[in-house]
Amino acid sequence: MKRRLVLIALSPLAPFAGSAVAQSVNSLPATSTITFPPGSNSSVVTGQVAPGNRAVYFVTAKAGQTLMVSVTAAAAVAFQVFKPNTTLANGADGTPVITGPTLPDAGPSDNAKAWIGAIPQDGSYLIAVGLVGGGSAPAPFSLTVSLQ
Repeated sequence: MKRRLVLIALSPLAPFAGSAVAQSVNSLPATSTITFPPGSNSSVVTGQVAPGNRAVYFVTAKAGQTLMVSVTAAAAVAFQVFKPNTTLANGADGTPVITGPTLPDAGPSDNAKAWIGAIPQDGSYLIAVGLVGGGSAPAPFSLTVSLQ
């Protein structure tokens, strides 16, 4: 008799169990965290960015620190620096969708190749590197990040 009670009690949950399993998980785009070698306040990372895509990095900084970012590449490559309250998701086409405020002069329309400024708040800042104007071929780049 106890078994029937358990089966009856669980049967109303059965329709919900299938929907929980069937939901897809929207994974985040690939990111890297910029770290600094012991005794250093600067790091250089190299990468490659494809047309229509962005390379995404995080750097943790404290309010009042000076952040310096620069990018070099043979192609037209620029970066944006987003504040800690930024969201990052995968778009329907698999490219990163970044939503949030940027630091002054380091936004999507600034085409920044070099930036220096004071960090306004503690947190993880997102740096997105991409081709200016979309480009037509993948472009290798070198990104230098310093914190003082």
